[in-house]
Amino acid sequence: MKNMLILSFVLLTSASFAQGKKPGAIQKLASKQDRVILNLNWDNWLNTSTGVDVKAFRSRGFSFFFMNEKPFGQGNVALAWGLGFSSQNVHSNTFPEYNADQSKTFLAPFPDSVHYDLNKLSCNFIDAALELRLRTNENENRKRFKFSAGIKGGYLVQSHTKFEDSNTKIKTYDIRNLNKFQYGVIARIGYGKWGVSGYYSLVNLFSNGKGPDVVPVSIGISLAL
Repeated sequence: MKNMLILSFVLLTSASFAQGKKPGAIQKLASKQDRVILNLNWDNWLNTSTGVDVKAFRSRGFSFFFMNEKPFGQGNVALAWGLGFSSQNVHSNTFPEYNADQSKTFLAPFPDSVHYDLNKLSCNFIDAALELRLRTNENENRKRFKFSAGIKGGYLVQSHTKFEDSNTKIKTYDIRNLNKFQYGVIARIGYGKWGVSGYYSLVNLFSNGKGPDVVPVSIGISLAL
């Protein structure tokens, strides 16, 4: 987060400095858009088994990307790429259980007699993204409609569960048998700086044959700077 704020400050400072340059330099700088992408997401799992109840409204995650792009022609079409970070946080009524040699993970629902305030599984990734961007020309308000679609891939750097009830707080790290690499399709549509974003994983949350076949998905609100 600190690095993200520093980069945003540098970008804003550069834009202010460019105001003193000749018009050609200003036009060149203005053509480089949407360098920082921030997403506030609602996370979910598809293909859950009977008894697994995902609390979709409470399952809030986030992601951000530092992007570069190569515009084509007048800049209405561009190819963009970059690096970032994402955190998937899914609240549910389950906890990870393992078989005897811990080679397989199960999502076991809590008994109805167990009452809790918070129970989630968090997965945190370092990501790389590639996307195709389409934009309209600026309107009278100097804003554009925008659409982008592409792919992102991430490497799992940390995972944990967190459980809280009225008396207990338990945090367990390094959940076994999660997919170390996760990749999927991304899309974003918006107007001006704001938009709606989505992600659909093309691989399961757990490695094949080592856990339930749940598929991570996210939908969120996007801010492009």
